Amino acid sequence: MNADQAAQQPHAGAGAPPATTTQAGRMRAAIDRAVAVAPGFLHGDVDADHMAHTMVGAVRSYIEQDRADGGDGNERSPEARQLQNVLAELMACGSGYLAGRCDAACVARTMTQVMREFGTR
Repeated sequence: MNADQAAQQPHAGAGAPPATTTQAGRMRAAIDRAVAVAPGFLHGDVDADHMAHTMVGAVRSYIEQDRADGGDGNERSPEARQLQNVLAELMACGSGYLAGRCDAACVARTMTQVMREFGTR
């Protein structure tokens, strides 16, 4: 292959992150949105409704971004598969609270655990 042929080959571009990094990054950003509100919630400055809406909104935002980027909902890396479990828990807990299936204490337990894992990065 000569230099002209190599220049015509499709590529992601210099410095472009692979899709798995982008997906995991979007997942971490969604988790970070919930983590940012959690200290106020856990200290009583933010109510459970706001926390639950933040949890659900963060996951929905991630899903919309992933679809806009051509994602099909399948995690493409081991890291993304692990983060998917956290997003599923945020959605289940937040939507469960909003539907009246659990209480603020349940939301607090979930966010305490998420804070332990992601709050000090």
